Amino acid sequence: MIPRSNVASETPLAELLKPLTPNETFFVRSHAREVPRIAAADYCLTIAGVRGVRELTLAELRSLPRIAQTITLACAGNGRTAFDPVPSGVPWGMGAISTAHWEGTRLRDVLQLAGILENAAHAVFDGYDGPSHDGKPPYRRSLPLARALADGTILADTMNGEPLPPEHGGPVRLVVGGWTANHSMKWLRGIGFADRPDDGWWMNDYRVPGPDGAPRMIEAPAPIAILASPLFGETWARNAVLEGIAYGEPAPARVRVDVDGANAGETEVRYGDGPYAWGRWSLRLALSPGPHRLAIRPVGANGVAAPMRASWNASGYRYDGPHLVDVVVSE
Repeated sequence: MIPRSNVASETPLAELLKPLTPNETFFVRSHAREVPRIAAADYCLTIAGVRGVRELTLAELRSLPRIAQTITLACAGNGRTAFDPVPSGVPWGMGAISTAHWEGTRLRDVLQLAGILENAAHAVFDGYDGPSHDGKPPYRRSLPLARALADGTILADTMNGEPLPPEHGGPVRLVVGGWTANHSMKWLRGIGFADRPDDGWWMNDYRVPGPDGAPRMIEAPAPIAILASPLFGETWARNAVLEGIAYGEPAPARVRVDVDGANAGETEVRYGDGPYAWGRWSLRLALSPGPHRLAIRPVGANGVAAPMRASWNASGYRYDGPHLVDVVVSE
């Protein structure tokens, strides 16, 4: 892992080429002072619904219909250090993104068990983690009810076939497929309902300027393409096979590679792990000996590539520019 702060560690890019990111190298981002360690036998999820307050143990959650899905999680700040100038915040490279096979129960099954309030438009979530490590209030978020009821929104208790590790939110966490990872609350403790979005600190922090300049909540990550092999600093052969991943909304259809400012080729993105997982790409390039700068960019279904300069914002969220890699090709 690549440490980025005392509460954040990044996945090495070479790990992105594995079918699933191993638990021990899956990126970590926490707002807690320390990781809660809750015994499976002691876990309790409280839901305040139309039928009153319902408490569910881990065993009771596991008795509900099970769902298993491969889902990519990407931090809203992934790629922050690629902005120019670099905003403040965790200095993420391109590795605050990982994919796992999650198993649990769909959130909608749990909400319907408790009974959704008639005027509810949002589900509200609290965790076991308490106040933040830097004095901010406890992590709390809400989801529009439509997203809470979606197929890709689950309460996960296993990760890659193992009990969900505490560092990744065990015993139970929320996983919101297709949206940035700040929505996927760890150490889930309580769920309620509201007629409007939560207005707490964490809901207001994860925002970027919209088309009209007003702050809007971040939902899906911007389309991104990442080169995972060869890596920066390696000696490249003249005929190199480039490999990487692509992710975001809308899902990239192709990846374009520029070498020293000129288009050197495009390749298709291959998807095969479900609607909430990243795609993979590869491209063979013949490069002349010497130093080169590569720019890796996603291309949409409309044939338009991502911009060469990212849409800057003060929080460094939702990076949408190229993955720039300086290389030297051997003689």
